[in-house]
Amino acid sequence: MAFEYTSIATTGGWSTNTVKPAWDLLFRTALNPMPVCRQFVDVRPGRPTHSGVSSTLQLTANHSEATVTAAKTPLGEESDVDATKHPATTSVTLTPKEYGFAEVRTLKLSNRSMVPVEPEMARVVADHCGKTIDELLQDQMVLGTQVYRGGGAASTGVLTTGNTLTSDMIRLSVTKLRANGADARDGQFFAGIIHPNVSYDLRKESGSGGWRLPQEYGQTQSRLYKGEIGEWEGVRFIENPRTRKANDGASSATVYRSYILGREALAEAVVEEPNLKFGPVVDRLGRFLPVGWYGDLDFKIFRDQALVRLETVTAAS
Repeated sequence: MAFEYTSIATTGGWSTNTVKPAWDLLFRTALNPMPVCRQFVDVRPGRPTHSGVSSTLQLTANHSEATVTAAKTPLGEESDVDATKHPATTSVTLTPKEYGFAEVRTLKLSNRSMVPVEPEMARVVADHCGKTIDELLQDQMVLGTQVYRGGGAASTGVLTTGNTLTSDMIRLSVTKLRANGADARDGQFFAGIIHPNVSYDLRKESGSGGWRLPQEYGQTQSRLYKGEIGEWEGVRFIENPRTRKANDGASSATVYRSYILGREALAEAVVEEPNLKFGPVVDRLGRFLPVGWYGDLDFKIFRDQALVRLETVTAAS
């Protein structure tokens, strides 16, 4: 009689009936770039007259340089100054709009699933909410009028290989913001939001004037922005894989948008903060549970002089 094994490799009997594939009850989440832009919104309606369809924020101006120069002339003993009209204000209007997204799970799925369904639905819906808010903010941030492009390119459509982000572009951006009178976000540093691929271009610079090791903050860790990678040339940088990019360079080259921000660059008006919504169940038997998010808000650039956009390609692949 031939020698036989009772094993998993042998078909039939114990191997087929008792040894089955196992499932891990812990679900791993997908790779997930986190949104970061909203932490830099710092202007909101302070004393609205009432809840209306929109909120108009007033931006007060200062007297012109011409009036300053004129005031340097000494007064005559018997002469008076001419009155000058107070500078007009400019307005930024925020018109909140409703946004939302939802999933619906069936009772049958919930009753038969090996893991709780609702918590996982809530997690992915919350992630969707954060990313949508990040995109709404960037829809406004790309409208800023202060733009520098890699290699000094005159327009987005001519950007091509080699037009990468450089330390000199950062120095130029900081110079522009300071010349505009824009305030640093924490009294010392401006904030920079860049894609990791663009960060690679900046950090791989060598020689005098290139990127150096990030400054260490010692025990004052509360000064760190979420996701910060370091400080360079007066800018504290945060990498964000969701930073806007498009194939609108020369020969459809991918152009990345980076942002350097001072205080009061961005404003928001919020009627209802984005939040998770569960239900209500609307079917007759109570089998369908909606899980979604809802928000009622608007974003705008408040001080254009406090925002610089950088457009570059990247050597990272």
